Amino acid sequence: MTGLEKVIGKIIADAEADARVILDKAQAECEAVKAKYAAETEAEIEKLTDECDRECQALIIRARSSAAMAKRNAILEARAKLIDEAYASAEKIIRNMNGEQYLELLHKMLRSSMKNQLEGEAESLRLYGEDISPDAYEVVLNSRDRDTYGEKLLAAYRAGYGSRLAPAVLAKVRLASDIASIDGGIILRCGPVETNCSLAMLMAENRRETEARVSRILFGDAN
Repeated sequence: MTGLEKVIGKIIADAEADARVILDKAQAECEAVKAKYAAETEAEIEKLTDECDRECQALIIRARSSAAMAKRNAILEARAKLIDEAYASAEKIIRNMNGEQYLELLHKMLRSSMKNQLEGEAESLRLYGEDISPDAYEVVLNSRDRDTYGEKLLAAYRAGYGSRLAPAVLAKVRLASDIASIDGGIILRCGPVETNCSLAMLMAENRRETEARVSRILFGDAN
């Protein structure tokens, strides 16, 4: 082997060695990069998995809450419907009273409203010295009741509670010339003031006072 060949061979050997070093270094760096990204990818996957789990749990909680609310609303709606039916049945019973029973109901309404009116007048006179008594105590009925019960109602009142009143006061209790747009019951008109004792008004007031008790009876509520 000539000297030139030896020099060339050494150069080639050194180049190959350098190449191996460079290749090994590159390979090591490549492995390091791959390991780094593998770790980052695993961490990202774990993060995404955790986020997914949390979102799924939140969805489940919201779904359960929505289901519970829908169930509660359905129960409340069903209860409200049953309570409505109970009061509708009670109102139907009142509307289907026979003549004597209905007349007695009207009589009680008139007695109660006149009693409250006269007590208010007496209180005003006592406290303020002001006489607020009207020119007339007008009993306003719907068309059907006026024709059927009007005179009977006044006769019952005059023979009952009205008999305790001064003649001048009793003389002012009369049927109104007009009729009321009500489903039943009476309106007591005392000048500009009216006391609404219609069936609709009385049923509404009765419901406000008794609905909690009716609910306990129907559903056994604790409160």
